[in-house]
This record gives sequence, structure tokens and C-alpha cells, in this order.
Amino acid sequence: MTLKSSFLYAIRFFTSKTRARKNLLASMFCVGLSIIPLIVVIVVSDSMIDGMTERIIELSSFHIQAIEYRADSDAKKEIAFLADTAEKIKNISGVKNAYAERSGMVLVAGKTARSGATVRAVEADLLTANPSFSRLFTVHEGTLELKTPKSAVIGQALSKKIGAGIGDSIRLISARTLSDGKIVPKVVTFTVEGICSCGYQELDALWIFVPLETGFDILATSVSRLFIGVETDDAFSPDLYRIQNQIAALTKKDFSVYNWEQLNDSTYTNFRTSKVLLVLIMFLIVLVASVNISSSLVMIVMERRRETAILKSVGANHAGIRNAFILTGFFTGLGGVLIGTPVGILCGLKVNEIILFMEKAVNFFMELAANLSFSKKELIPVKLLNPEYYMSYIPVKIPVAEIALIAAGTLVLSVIVSILPAVKAGREKPLEIMRKS
Repeated sequence: MTLKSSFLYAIRFFTSKTRARKNLLASMFCVGLSIIPLIVVIVVSDSMIDGMTERIIELSSFHIQAIEYRADSDAKKEIAFLADTAEKIKNISGVKNAYAERSGMVLVAGKTARSGATVRAVEADLLTANPSFSRLFTVHEGTLELKTPKSAVIGQALSKKIGAGIGDSIRLISARTLSDGKIVPKVVTFTVEGICSCGYQELDALWIFVPLETGFDILATSVSRLFIGVETDDAFSPDLYRIQNQIAALTKKDFSVYNWEQLNDSTYTNFRTSKVLLVLIMFLIVLVASVNISSSLVMIVMERRRETAILKSVGANHAGIRNAFILTGFFTGLGGVLIGTPVGILCGLKVNEIILFMEKAVNFFMELAANLSFSKKELIPVKLLNPEYYMSYIPVKIPVAEIALIAAGTLVLSVIVSILPAVKAGREKPLEIMRKS
């Protein structure tokens, strides 16, 4: 029995009008259905992680940070020193730009409330001239320009929390240690020039951007961090470590130099672990669906015993029969892949619209139920992806390589679960079958 004969025999299982055929088609549909959520999970997790990682690297930690731990008490001298060091760093091959920054925690008071906040004292042109900030920040009101020493740009979530809008005054309250050791509060008033968001509230919810020079007035050395943020040509390039070492050699004992992976190790590890767990759960669904293929083939083996005996009687060998059933399992898996992959990719591409539709549907039925029960309790709108922890909009990217791996893995799994019933069919003894028939 040639491979072509095995192929044609396998095709017959899908064309003949038998109960086993229905089982095969049902198994094919189950495999396709199980692939859809797996692909959606891969697309959403990859896109979400890539979007979060990009914002953390480009807007928060930079590609490399050179953290100074021996700052000069004279603000003007320190700013001049940082500017000079940043210029030297820019001359290193592979470095695109370098920015001085001072950041620390303060208490911010607006019209309606107070809140803890992170002040980022940055160079005046960082928010407007830096391509990453211009691209990833969405300006909801005002501008990103820090026009005066008392200008401030704040995060959208913070503006809502403290009730501050464009042109409003906010007070930043920080701690100062006097020469005699006493700690006293220092209050500085700023004018809100802009309200922005990068789409990831966990990152930017508490940010307040102020001019670098003003930051030295409100943030004490003991409660703030002073560093130079470095941008390279590619944050994921192996060349990043070479640049890090060169910056460390240049700055010597004045700075500690870290790359973005070292600064965000726990966050990035958490992202990867969450993705692996999600994919593992979805893979188990595919595994269960693939077992249906084995069950369907067992049914075919039992149903076609007499036919198998006749084929063996006229010269079909064990290997030919076995290969026919393995090919049947392969074709069932292939059909599932051809059904599930395009649907999964389409759902992944439209995931933002699907989430929005589901949120509207859930909120509609909740409101309907509340109206029917005459409840006076105020309903809190349901958010499937809480913007406080997830991105408000998922920047969808299709991971072609991973989807191809899923398709290939499904086919391999389909073949593996087909081996046992295929071997059993190949070992059937024609004389014994005929005698029982």
C-alpha cells in the first residue's frame, strides 16, 4: 500500500456519509474553536506587554540611567555639571540623546483634593523635542511646553483626582531639612499648562513635570533621585551593554549606571510569567480538543474493521493502514488550524472593539436590571480591563512567528494523538475479523 493509497483512504473518511465522519468534523471544529482563544491571548498579551514595556523604557526609566549619588549642594553648579556630563555621554557611539532629571515624591493639593505625586523635574524641551514623549503622550488639554519656571504638566488621572484643570494653580508640598536638623514643609505653587496621558495609568497616574531648575528648589537631595536618562539607537540591542560600560567608564565614581532591564527586572519578570501562565492554560484547552481526534479515530477503527480486513486481504500492509489513520488525524488538525487561525487573528485585530462592545453590553444589562428592580443605587460602570492596571487601548501587533508555532504545534499534537488508534488499526488481523463478522 503506497503513501498515495493511504492518502486517498484517509480522504474517504471525510467524504463518506457515516457517523465517524461527523465525529471527525466535530473534532476539527473543536480544535479550531480551541485555537481561537489561544491566538487571542497571544496577540493581547504580546501587544499589551510590548506597549507597557515601550512606555516604561521610553518615558520612565530610559534605556540607560546614570544615577548620581554625590550631588553638589549648589543647584547651578550641579545643573552645569549634569549638562556637561550629558554632552560627553552623547558623544558615545550608539547614544541618541541624554537628559538630566531629578525626581521625588511630594504632596500635591488641587481644588478638591490632595494626593501623593511624583515630581519629575526635566529639561524644558524633553516633552516636546523628544520623539518618544511626543509620540506616546496624548495631550488631553493644553500643551506639553513648560513655558515658565512655575509651569507644570500633570497626568490625566491625577488631574481628575485633585480637580485641577488648565490654568489652575496646584501646590506642591515637599520636606526640607534645615541646618539644625529640623524638617519643615516647603510649599511651591505651579500653574497647570497641560494634562496628558500615555495610556498606561499605573505608570503616569502620579506624574507632575516641572522645569529642572525649579525641581532643585522643591526637592531635597535626601528625598529625591538625580540621574541622566540615556536614549540609544535600540533598547533591545546587545550593543546596549557596551554603551552601559562606556558610560560607567566615563562617569567613573560619580554615577552608578544601570540599563532598563536592571531597573525594571521585577516588572518585566511579572509580565513574562503572566504571559506563560495564560498561554499554558489556553494550551490545555487545545490539548483537550486534540484528544477528541483520538476518540474519533477510535470510532473509525471500530466502524471500519471489516473494510480494513478486506484491504489487508487484497495486499494492504500494516504500515499503509497505519499511515492512513495518522493522515486522518493530521487532516483533522489541519482543518482546525485553517478554521481557527484566521478567526483568531481577526479577533485579535479587533480586540479593542470586542472589549468595548462587551463592556457596553454588560453595562446595558446591569442598568436594565437596576431599572426593572427600581433600585436607586448608583451603578459603577464595568471595565473589563481596568485602566488603572492595564492599557486603556491595546496597540495590537500580530506575532506571526508565535502564531505559526501554535499552528505547527497543533498539527504535531494531532499526529501524536492519532498514533495509538492508527497502530491499533494497522495490527488488526483480517482472518480474526472475518471470523467474528
